[in-house]
Amino acid sequence: MKITLLLPLPPKELSPNASKPWSSNARWFHIDARKEYREMVALCCFGQRVATGKRYRLTETYRFADKRKRDVRNLFAAFKAGEDGLVDAGILPGDDDSVLEHGSPSIERVKTKAEEGVLVEIEEIS
Repeated sequence: MKITLLLPLPPKELSPNASKPWSSNARWFHIDARKEYREMVALCCFGQRVATGKRYRLTETYRFADKRKRDVRNLFAAFKAGEDGLVDAGILPGDDDSVLEHGSPSIERVKTKAEEGVLVEIEEIS
């Protein structure tokens, strides 16, 4: 079984390299962005097929319409809230190592902004 989803790109605030506000209350900046992105991904998955196996491989392809160079590991880290949203939506039963392994994340160039997003493939492996 294989599930393929095209989800919105994570907001730039979730990147490990994002510049943070200088105020002493800067923690709210990332918490709100994580929460909002997690909820958005869960809503995008509403009504999708639910994985029913025991172990899965999750592979992300980050799709961009520009030619700017990007660090795929930063994108991978920024998508963690999206992965939690997949669990919240019931698409994945969990995200710990007993349930999930990660495939190699990659970057793909697309022609239009409408094609941008995170192409997520969830594949049953056992």
